[in-house]
Amino acid sequence: MPQQKRQTAKLTNTEELNSGKYFQKEGFTPNYLLTPQGRRLSRARLVATVVDTFTNEDETYGSITLDDGLDTTQVKFFNDIDDVSEFEEGDIVEAIGKVREYQGQIYMDAEVLKDVAVEKELLHQLRYRKTMEEWSQIRDTVKQLKESGKDQEDIEKEMAGKLDEDEVDSLLQSFGESFSVSETQEDIENLEKDVLDAVENLDEGEGADYADIVDEIDEPEDKLEDTINGLLSDGTCYEPKPGKIKKL
Repeated sequence: MPQQKRQTAKLTNTEELNSGKYFQKEGFTPNYLLTPQGRRLSRARLVATVVDTFTNEDETYGSITLDDGLDTTQVKFFNDIDDVSEFEEGDIVEAIGKVREYQGQIYMDAEVLKDVAVEKELLHQLRYRKTMEEWSQIRDTVKQLKESGKDQEDIEKEMAGKLDEDEVDSLLQSFGESFSVSETQEDIENLEKDVLDAVENLDEGEGADYADIVDEIDEPEDKLEDTINGLLSDGTCYEPKPGKIKKL
């Protein structure tokens, strides 16, 4: 059976994470975030300040919200949440994890989280800036090659030693993508409210049936499933029995 290649944890910041477009792949191709600059992020490395921590009542889910002065992002923990209690607001941490998406919001699925000195945050910013300056020059070169009529195979040959095939593919893909945000936080909160209202209306004592909730709300089932799972994860709702949803 083929093994999935472990992706490099690339330097990034919250602004880049929140501006990209997420692509879910099948088989052994890893999911990735495509940024407007044409970078492909499957795993990321971020240094930022802890501004909030959360653990649900069942202690099956936790999150740490990080702020690097540009924007915020969450590092999430599922089941193994011991690390969450080790950090508090004001700590500066280095986070490494897989880039994931839930309801249009990008987050990091925690792999490594450790305290670092304040100087590490500045060093991270300087390294990221240098990385992006070098990437910008490469991106301009690839764009010029494309506009000159070169196809992808020709560009890969021209950029051999500087870019691998995935990087060329990502750059070419980014030239034709729109990076406008399709779902706002307000949209997400409105859908969560609709689900909670439906749970309350349909609950006759033992919880609302999942299928009835789906029938009650005019939204795609996969979108509703994500919303319900999110409400279960953050402790707003729970399952008194399989297939039944109840509001706390």
